[in-house]
Amino acid sequence: MQSLHLSYFTKSNMVKLYVTFFGLGFIPFASGTIGSLVGVATWLVLREIISPWTMLFVILLLFLFSWVLTEIYVQQKNRTHDPSEVIVDEIIGQWVSLIPLMYLDHIQYPQTNNHMYFLIFISFILFRFFDILKPWPISIVDQQSNSFSILFDDILAGIISSICITAYISWVYFN
Repeated sequence: MQSLHLSYFTKSNMVKLYVTFFGLGFIPFASGTIGSLVGVATWLVLREIISPWTMLFVILLLFLFSWVLTEIYVQQKNRTHDPSEVIVDEIIGQWVSLIPLMYLDHIQYPQTNNHMYFLIFISFILFRFFDILKPWPISIVDQQSNSFSILFDDILAGIISSICITAYISWVYFN
């Protein structure tokens, strides 16, 4: 019985667990939205324990690590385009869209919890909007068939969402 459990922890299964975030990517509906919700939930935890600069470093490391593991997963499955079960890209992209809120927390600008949750919700909606519609330049990256494009189109959606959130924060708080 012990060897049965250990046999599950093969390289292939560990890669699958990572890129699908413990299998959540296999949920048959809205797997990208689920990945984004996981991104928000994990970000809420991480923002309490690490600084914004550390979070940027974590995002960069996870991007590089996820790029390698996504490449392995895509090669194992003989896929060339963005598999829907891979949701680690949505998690990282959602984190990128939430970066301005980390700095708003860090400078301790006065805001209510309700306003912070509103900003988180808007960030989530913006990220999903740009991730689903894939306007230019996201569409150019999405058309490529490689593991880099699987991750980078979500990073771009997060960056565009961050720009929108930053513009909103600047307008509301610094106007």
